[in-house]
Amino acid sequence: MDTRTLAEFIAWSKTTDLQELIYQKPGASVQIKTAAALPQSPDFSTKLTPALSPAVGIYHSGVKGKEIILKENMEVKKGALLGVIQMNKTSKEVLAPADGLLKIIGVSDGQCAEYGQPLFFIEPKQP
Repeated sequence: MDTRTLAEFIAWSKTTDLQELIYQKPGASVQIKTAAALPQSPDFSTKLTPALSPAVGIYHSGVKGKEIILKENMEVKKGALLGVIQMNKTSKEVLAPADGLLKIIGVSDGQCAEYGQPLFFIEPKQP
């Protein structure tokens, strides 16, 4: 294969949903797979609602003079304070997104958090 053809092939591959390319020798074999041809992971759903980090910073389980004690399986109300994300000289509150049970605590005091990172998971109350 000449370099011009190879360059055209590379340019074309960047415009596709190409997921896998296999090249074999001695008899020269090429195998190309797109996303549709690859096995798909099974669909799943969950009833858990994530409480996401509102900013990049350090998570703290309380505010000045007031520690928030959180335990798995404790009941929380929508809008309840779950902690704060400290960024330089400001902070943003982490609030419960729904009424329910706090099922997973995925962050600890003093841990770095990324924007949008799930910090907690809440199982909504069943009617």
